[in-house]
Amino acid sequence: MRQKRAGFAPAAQKVMDLERLDAWLEQLKPAPKIDGVSMLDGYLAAIVIGPCSIPPDEWFFDLLGEKGNIATAHGKRLAAIMAIVARFNAIGEVLSTAPSKYAPIFQRTDEGEVFAGPWALGFTTAMKLRWKAWEPLLDATRIECGLLLPIMLYSADQLAFHFDKVPQAMGAKSYLKTAYHDIPIVVPTIRDFWMPNRLAETN
Repeated sequence: MRQKRAGFAPAAQKVMDLERLDAWLEQLKPAPKIDGVSMLDGYLAAIVIGPCSIPPDEWFFDLLGEKGNIATAHGKRLAAIMAIVARFNAIGEVLSTAPSKYAPIFQRTDEGEVFAGPWALGFTTAMKLRWKAWEPLLDATRIECGLLLPIMLYSADQLAFHFDKVPQAMGAKSYLKTAYHDIPIVVPTIRDFWMPNRLAETN
């Protein structure tokens, strides 16, 4: 049974492109919780696929503080919020209709080198909103904890979180070099794992 995809109604306001959104986020004072579009993308992915739905006003405030108040937004701030909404909806749409085509927004150098750390840190930042609800995937004694492994490896230092025996068994340092390849695979699978919870919310 497919879950009805959570999303926002479209708006007439012109949406920023991601490059301009990245620049807008960088110039915000005080600095927002997320640092650029890649980290934002990870944050939104966790909200979309997590164990329970979170009201948009809650996670927008977590992201942007008072600047996340949609009701009072106008001009460039409203355009930025609509860009965030558009990316949120796009993630939900692709995971609902074509999960194999899901593509995280990772930072890349001009030479094409991938930095997945910001995306992963954004994901785990959103997890903190409902950390206890994520616990079944954080228990290293359960096989399902492997679903979060490629994400948590990139953000474990910032979280002071460790997977105990799992990384050693897999050779964490060598795996870290290519773990980002697994993130587009585990994200739809994590969504499927939590689907019974999300369906129960709607019944």
